[in-house]
Amino acid sequence: MKKTVIVSSPGKLIIGGEHAVVYGRRALVTSIGMRLYMQLTEEEQTNESTSPLLKVSFQDTNQQHLIDLSNIQNSYPIEIQGILFVYNRFKSFVSDRSQLNIQVHSEIPIGAGLGSSAAFSVCLVGCFYLLYHKTLNREDINELSYKVECIFHGTPSGIDNTISTYGQSLVYCRAVKKHINFRLSNLAIIDTGIPKSTKRMVELVRLFVESNQQEGERILNDVERCVDSMIEHSEQIGQLFQENQQLLKCLGVSTLEIDNIIEILAKKNILAKITGAGGGGCLIALTSCFTKDQILDLLQDNHIKSIAFVECGVEGLREEQTF
Repeated sequence: MKKTVIVSSPGKLIIGGEHAVVYGRRALVTSIGMRLYMQLTEEEQTNESTSPLLKVSFQDTNQQHLIDLSNIQNSYPIEIQGILFVYNRFKSFVSDRSQLNIQVHSEIPIGAGLGSSAAFSVCLVGCFYLLYHKTLNREDINELSYKVECIFHGTPSGIDNTISTYGQSLVYCRAVKKHINFRLSNLAIIDTGIPKSTKRMVELVRLFVESNQQEGERILNDVERCVDSMIEHSEQIGQLFQENQQLLKCLGVSTLEIDNIIEILAKKNILAKITGAGGGGCLIALTSCFTKDQILDLLQDNHIKSIAFVECGVEGLREEQTF
């Protein structure tokens, strides 16, 4: 008998607290209205096969993989390794004559710091849970999806999969993980198209803080104060974006090109800041007066890759009726 489940999970944005969170300060993270969708189907093979099969289709890249689950190799792409890791947790439910079909499509850009891999991990675990346990146990799903994230990233913080699982917004530091009702509308994500290296930016900040301990501690504390003010006084969020950006600039993770983009936008009262590691990647900006095309026109000399307006504080992992 053919069984199908469909789920989706959101991407994420760091609103404030980048880099300071590495040093135990609070960060404000939110889910965004860009989602990854995954469909998992189990059906009986029509031939006389005595070993289960896995077919994976990534619709956005037109990539397909067909895997004999009785003869798993070690040379698969990292996404397939993640799928096989989760399959191994559920393989006792799968008969020898089953074929598992996984289809994936996503609205979340890859490599932009918007949590695409975490949304994939959460949907993957969610699909298997829903198919074989008939429920979405978010605590268990979050725990197992973190282990998938470890395959992708080594030792991630756990922020991304937690946001993708539960949605909403999250105040996060080593000691506290607190869900809050923080929402923004008219938030633009501006993908600068500038290549970034999170590892290089984290190392750069570490060197700055170690070489300028007193100044570094002051900046990190000021970043945390910005985050607290964003939560308590959301009506001042634009001004706080500017303050947080200046502090990130002091830490050395802005660039001349990013500074130029932010300056052009500020002249039109569009208040922007880095989101994520910096050095490139994405900016976030608040505006209620400008369209996507108008912002692109303002930045026509800056070779912006894309702009998207998103809702913040959206629902986390959920079952869908259509793929």
